[in-house]
Amino acid sequence: MSSASSPSSPDEPGPRSAADAAILKIGHVASIVGVSTARIRLWEQERLITPHRTDSGQRMFSMQDVKRLEKIRKLLESRSMTVVGVRQALDGDIEDDVPPSEDDIGAIGARVKELRRRNRMSLRDLSQEIAISPSALSAFERGLSKPSIGRITQIAHALGTTTPELLGMPASEDRMIVRADEREVLPLEVEGVRIENLYQSSTVLQSQMVTIEPGFGSGEPMTHAGEEFLTVVAGSVEIVLDGVEAVFLATGDSMTFPSTRPHTYANRGTVTARVVWVNTPPTF
Repeated sequence: MSSASSPSSPDEPGPRSAADAAILKIGHVASIVGVSTARIRLWEQERLITPHRTDSGQRMFSMQDVKRLEKIRKLLESRSMTVVGVRQALDGDIEDDVPPSEDDIGAIGARVKELRRRNRMSLRDLSQEIAISPSALSAFERGLSKPSIGRITQIAHALGTTTPELLGMPASEDRMIVRADEREVLPLEVEGVRIENLYQSSTVLQSQMVTIEPGFGSGEPMTHAGEEFLTVVAGSVEIVLDGVEAVFLATGDSMTFPSTRPHTYANRGTVTARVVWVNTPPTF
């Protein structure tokens, strides 16, 4: 004997709307939003978007996700806003015409200004040291521009400190083991590059995992005391020494060079690159 289906209980969730249904693959979404799939994966790493994952791990997006991605792209393209600022804008659902707060994009610049004054350096003194204009340095200190990793490192060394210290990273407890989900991420707020500390102890080895998305890199040349060792664990990278010597490193390749040689790195490939990078002493 057949029986009629019973109506849904009031306590049971109703069917999802079409806008909420995660039915779009990342390639389709990328074409709709007008960005690369690598850019969407980067935004996911930066916790700007959280797509649904199937049992096999495939990313699936809803139309609500697409609208969020379009807003992320608009915010990043239309103003000098950091990832933190975009995240707060999205979570707070602020209007697009509200300017980013100074706290969002000026924290590093404020520390630079404070350290510069402690070192009794004028804007002109520091700008000459790192080869930029005083107006560009002033804009950075006021949170009106975002420097590259190379520029941040240049500023740190000119002020007698390291990049993590300049970024305001607190001293962590001394631990011999660092689990994969416990790595400290440098708050660089630089698109396309993510740097995680692989150590939490007093050591002469500054070991880090550097993740570089296709088309991104360090920017201005870095130079400091010490030596460097790196090995590519995924993808490929290009290292340029002294502005002229380009070295291509594929997965599994390693390299050692003096940190005093001006150096930059970039991902010229089409897949995400991951590099284990070690400085000694900790001068990055």
